[in-house]
Amino acid sequence: MAKFEKELATLKEMLMTAEDFKEVYGYFFDHLGENSDFLKLGKRSKNPLLKKILEAVGEQLFGEKVKVTKLLLTKIPKHRFYHGPCFINGRMSGILFFEDIDMGMLSVLMSMETYTTNFVRFSSIRMESGGDVFLCSPKSKTIH
Repeated sequence: MAKFEKELATLKEMLMTAEDFKEVYGYFFDHLGENSDFLKLGKRSKNPLLKKILEAVGEQLFGEKVKVTKLLLTKIPKHRFYHGPCFINGRMSGILFFEDIDMGMLSVLMSMETYTTNFVRFSSIRMESGGDVFLCSPKSKTIH
């Protein structure tokens, strides 16, 4: 088994099924995100779909048009996995995204005083017309 394959498979399963989204990010940082060997596997990358998702999810969270800045995506090509930080309306945020299942999770630090963090799980669908659709329903268990 390739290095980090087990950890990424566990992370993917948690991303799809977790009810406590904080646990997903905890697992990522405990097993992958702070491991220099894992970080060396990544390549800086751009993904216009993920930026659109961040903007749309941010609009849902803040109730207004948002600005996504300093998006610094890293892709692990072999696993089709993206991760990275950014700022949404000046708030520190992070994204995890598995391209093969078109599913990801966003974290947004809402308050520096209380460290309140909102987590959002989302799915995307690649359309034949070339457009992309992503789903994030605030009335379900996708936003915590």
